[in-house]
Amino acid sequence: MKIVKNKGHTFFWLSFSDLMTSLFFIMLVMYTLTYINLRKKEIELQNTVEDLKHKLEVYELVEQNLKPLKQDTILFRYEPKFKRFTLAFDVQFKVGLSEIDSEELDNYDYTVNKIDQAGSQLKSIIDQLQKQKSDDPKMKNVSYLLIISGYASQLLVNDEKRDYKLSYQRAYSLWQHWKEIGIDFEDYKYDGLIDLQISGNGWGGVGRYQRDVQNNFENEKKNQRFIIQIIPKIGDTNAR
Repeated sequence: MKIVKNKGHTFFWLSFSDLMTSLFFIMLVMYTLTYINLRKKEIELQNTVEDLKHKLEVYELVEQNLKPLKQDTILFRYEPKFKRFTLAFDVQFKVGLSEIDSEELDNYDYTVNKIDQAGSQLKSIIDQLQKQKSDDPKMKNVSYLLIISGYASQLLVNDEKRDYKLSYQRAYSLWQHWKEIGIDFEDYKYDGLIDLQISGNGWGGVGRYQRDVQNNFENEKKNQRFIIQIIPKIGDTNAR
């Protein structure tokens, strides 16, 4: 008796085999792509972790360098709530005036001596930051925003526009006075390290003393002060 093969049955298994082979390759390609993407993400995560570690090291170095200013209670007062420094001594101008000279500044001899000491102390800190940037590769892409801000008291004359200009003029006078005695934070040697900004906050800003009309504005007069901010700007710490 002649046996007839079932061609349809054979075709099914051939097609099934081709299908399974195709599915295998699809799964292999998907697995490979998934592995490559996961590996890429893992490398990116490792780079991010390394970058954060480097940034943390840099921040710790910056904090270490600013520690002398934070510990200095004679020339500077650190306000941790606002992360800034104020001069620790009173600087009071005659009403409506802004120049650091004997005619416009109250208690001139004492105050200007303190101002000179504060400028020298600030310069020594910035010189240390410059040296560290030159010596330590981790500090290569670190610079600092140095802000000198002037404020004004809101006394009897209610002229906000004038007092905002006045507060800037006072900050400018402080910068100019320091420059005249050889403390120049825009000196060429600080190029790439210091970005200096002079500002006037007028009646604004946080942490002001409360107005005390009934007490002859004794608290309000203390708002004639200078704020010094040193803000690190950290670039790519992995760059070499």
